[in-house]
Amino acid sequence: MEFLNRMMTSPPQQFTNLDVLNKFGKALDLEKPKILIVGLCGGQGAGKTKLSTILSKNIKNSTIIEERSYYKKKPKKRKLSYEVQPLFEEYGGYSKERKLLLVDLSNPASYNYEKLYQDLLALKEGNPITIKKFNEETESSAENEIIIDPKIIPLVLLEGYFIFKDKKVRDLIDLKIFVEIDDDIRLSRLLLNENKFLNNNPIAIKQFFNIYKNYIKTSFDQYISPTKNEGQIILPNYTVQNDEIVDKDETLESLIVMLNSKVNKNKKI
Repeated sequence: MEFLNRMMTSPPQQFTNLDVLNKFGKALDLEKPKILIVGLCGGQGAGKTKLSTILSKNIKNSTIIEERSYYKKKPKKRKLSYEVQPLFEEYGGYSKERKLLLVDLSNPASYNYEKLYQDLLALKEGNPITIKKFNEETESSAENEIIIDPKIIPLVLLEGYFIFKDKKVRDLIDLKIFVEIDDDIRLSRLLLNENKFLNNNPIAIKQFFNIYKNYIKTSFDQYISPTKNEGQIILPNYTVQNDEIVDKDETLESLIVMLNSKVNKNKKI
């Protein structure tokens, strides 16, 4: 407990080796049952969504809360130039593949962090919450509601772009993980993904680079990159094939073991 108290009152530390990770795991073994909130932050294209999915798959009795489920209103479609607009009309909607060009999720002011804070606080107090998951094609609906009961689900993976920026939300996260990847790789990954729809059209690709420069990169530099220092563990992006990480290292393996151990302990108490 002394280690945990020191950690909570001291500047964030970077956990980059297994010895410190093991100490952190021991500090999380609290005296009474408590839901554990693990935050995964990173830029667009960093792979945090894939990583949170894989962690949830490998950690028993865990679930994922997406930051974008707390969007204040239905996201506005970006304004595209008249030359580009016809290219997208046949691919309308808010599918995940289109969110970069068609949906603006790059401004933290667009998210309801007070609601997110209240929900996380309720979980900490042992109360269930109901979340309307973000629907890319329409607004959230009853069909997309999920209920999280901390008496049943002892571990929540919270993933998003700006989850370390809001202090009230950040203070409720027990373990903060920043998913790091080179900017060039993020850009190339986003372009390859979008080019399935751009079909190498030079005008559309120019529009893509304008959006990346004016929104995605600007948002990352201004809001996301500075919060890397809040991360207690810095994880690299991993190669994913068929929802499995193929180049995971000892740090990730130890993280999964540690979190599973915490979950199992809480369920036994």
